[in-house]
Amino acid sequence: MHRITCSLFALILPAMLHAGDAEILAALKSKGAEFTETNGTVTGLAFGDCSTLTPADYAQIRQLAQVKSLNMGRGFNDAGLKALGEMPALESLSTNGMDATDEGIRALAAFKALRTIAFFHPGKRLTGTGLAALAALPRLERLTVAGSVAFADEGMAAVATITHLKNFRTWHTGVTIAGVKKLAALKELTSITLGQRLSYEPPTTLSDAALPVLAELPLLADIGLGEARLTLGALGELKKLTQLKRLALDGIDIAEADIAALKQQLPKTDVRWTPPTDTNKKRIEALFKASSR
Repeated sequence: MHRITCSLFALILPAMLHAGDAEILAALKSKGAEFTETNGTVTGLAFGDCSTLTPADYAQIRQLAQVKSLNMGRGFNDAGLKALGEMPALESLSTNGMDATDEGIRALAAFKALRTIAFFHPGKRLTGTGLAALAALPRLERLTVAGSVAFADEGMAAVATITHLKNFRTWHTGVTIAGVKKLAALKELTSITLGQRLSYEPPTTLSDAALPVLAELPLLADIGLGEARLTLGALGELKKLTQLKRLALDGIDIAEADIAALKQQLPKTDVRWTPPTDTNKKRIEALFKASSR
């Protein structure tokens, strides 16, 4: 599988595709589309900017019946979600900077083949409550929501209804520990990434209080934690996770000696730690100093 570069596009496209598909891709290329092809079939589309896409453009996207991966940038919104229809082969949807609402994302419940959904920097109109509609997607395993303070505890409650999720990631949102506790319902999770709240004042998303919640998710094999002050005692809760193979502590404020002790407590787990950067330190100090008063 490889991405078709602009310089090769005109030479190889006609040989790869049916005439109709070639015409569609030529039109979409003029709107900034990039393509991924597998064995001569276009299986992926990416638009960095969706603001110029028209209903006719979305109709052309729908005609590419073998597209499994779709990446949509700024300008993607409720109208775009509706215009996509169903796309029965689509397995992966990623957005960056979209401006959709909770009502709009409910349209994704019609995309029954979806396995992976990622929302990066969604707009302020998305609280996440509409994510409850994704519980109707039987194959959905991976969900990411990151980079928006509008996504908070109500959104986490909606995520908790997608009980068949295997992988969940969130960071730089408005989630508090109350939202993290909602994840106790996701007993099939094998992988989780939790990063800090997008704030310089309490409450936090990630703190010692989150560790007992994670320790009760029995299938967790991979945990990533970022930008927080954690203690050895709290991290020791993870000893309950018999399947835990990897623990990544990225930008975590903890003594190096405690990391060594943690590795002794988790001998079957690959524990990796990176100290906080200066940027991490500023957020951690603001969140945890204030919360300890």
